[in-house]
Amino acid sequence: MARSAQENRPAAQSEVVYGWSNIYDLTEFIRAYNLTPLEARPLFQQHGPSRQALDAAMKACKSCI
Repeated sequence: MARSAQENRPAAQSEVVYGWSNIYDLTEFIRAYNLTPLEARPLFQQHGPSRQALDAAMKACKSCI
């Protein structure tokens, strides 16, 4: 079956579906927790891109406040 030109075009940034993977990219992590890049980068470097590890770290940080 032939695909339409619209189906063959790359997805625009607004069309990208976030949250489908078990890893975060840095931009997604920043958006998920409303962080500045300076706040997010050390956490991302320390815990890696694992969604589970970063979510647990953020939960622990929020309980300390």
